[in-house]
Amino acid sequence: MRTAIAVILFLMIISTSTALSDHEWDETTCILSYSSPVIIKDGYTLTAVDFDGYGNVHINISRDGEVIDSTSLKNNETNWVTADNGNIKLKGLRITDQKKLSWIGNWPDDPKVEIIIKTKREQTLSCISIEIEIDDEEYIVDETVTVEVIVKNVGEIDANDVHLSVSSSGLYTDDELEYVFNKIEDGASRSKTLKFQFNRILSENLSIYANATWDNEQYNISTSEQIDIEPSVSITKSMTLFGNQTATYFTSIGVVNNQARTVHVILADVLPMGFTLINGSVTDSDINNDNNNNNNLVWEFDIEPDKLICFTYESVTSRPAVYRVPRPHAKCITGEKVEFITSDYSTFVTVHECRPDHEHQRNPVVTPTPTPTATQAVPQIKLGVTIITVLSLIII
Repeated sequence: MRTAIAVILFLMIISTSTALSDHEWDETTCILSYSSPVIIKDGYTLTAVDFDGYGNVHINISRDGEVIDSTSLKNNETNWVTADNGNIKLKGLRITDQKKLSWIGNWPDDPKVEIIIKTKREQTLSCISIEIEIDDEEYIVDETVTVEVIVKNVGEIDANDVHLSVSSSGLYTDDELEYVFNKIEDGASRSKTLKFQFNRILSENLSIYANATWDNEQYNISTSEQIDIEPSVSITKSMTLFGNQTATYFTSIGVVNNQARTVHVILADVLPMGFTLINGSVTDSDINNDNNNNNNLVWEFDIEPDKLICFTYESVTSRPAVYRVPRPHAKCITGEKVEFITSDYSTFVTVHECRPDHEHQRNPVVTPTPTPTATQAVPQIKLGVTIITVLSLIII
C-alpha cells in the first residue's frame, strides 16, 4: 500500500514538473527548405544551411545578426538540441531522406525539414518599455526636432526607482537628459518632451537614444530612433528625345540645394552609349572652378542654400537606335555627412535614320535651268533663306 502511494506521488510530481516546464516555453512547428530556408522566432533567426539527403540537416542559429550556434538535426529525434544557454530548443521531425522519406521535399533541388522550436518565455514580473516619437519623418538642417520619450510599465506589478537617461548623436539640447520616477504602476506610463537642434558640423549618424533602469537597476532596457534629413540636393535632367543622325542633341542638368546650409557637390553625368560630346559645348550657369573636368562631364562645386545651378552640353550620334539616357549622380557633403543622390530622371532618346528624301529636303539639289536667251528673265531659286540668282550663260 505504501509502495503504491509512493508511486502515485512520484507520478504526480513528474506530471506537475512537466506541466510547469511546458508553461515556461513557447512552441512552434515549421518547415524549412532551400527555397524557404529562414524562420524568425522570438528574436532568433534559424537558417537551414545544408541537407545531406539522408535525413540530416545543418541549422545556423543567429541573434541580433550574429550566429550564436550551429547544430545538426536528424529524423525523428527523441532528444532536444539546446542552444544559447538553454534558452532555445530544437527537435527534428521529418527531414528529406532519399532512401526512407523521399516524399518529404524534393531531393536534391529543394529538400525540406520539419522541426519543433521551443523558446524560453521571459519571466519578468515588472517590465518597462520605451518609445521614442519624433514630430516629422524628415528634417531640414537647422529645424527643431521635437522628441517625446514614453516610458511604460507593461509588466504585471509596479516598477520602482525608474531612471530614464536620454542622449543623442549629431544633435544637442538644452533640456534635462536624466529623469527619475519613484514608481510607475502596472499599465501606467510617463513621458518627457525634449527639443533638439542639429550640430553646427553635421554628423554622419543622427540619432536619439534612451535607456531605462528600474527596481534598483536590476533591469534595464534601451532603444534608439534615427533622425532622417531631406536629401541635400535635388537633381533634374532633360535631353532632346527625338532626332536623326544629323541632329544635335541638347542636355540640361539642374541642381538645387534643399538644405539650409552650403553643400559641397561632386556631380557626374555620362553620355548615352553611342553618343559623342561636342567639344566646347559644356556650360554652367554659375561656377568657375579649375576642378571641373567638363570633357568628362564631372563638376565639383559648392552650392548655397536654395540656389539653382544649371549645366548644359550638346552631343551627336551617327547610329539610328533607341538609347537609354543615363541618370546623373552626385556625391553631397555637408559637414561630416555624405550622401549619394541619383536623379529620378529616366527616359529614352529615339534616333531615326536619315532617309534620302529627308536629306534632299535638308540639302535640296539645284536643278540647272535651260540657258536663257538674251530676252529671257533670269529665274530666282530659294535655298533655305538665301536667294541664289542663276546667272545667264552665253553659249559660244
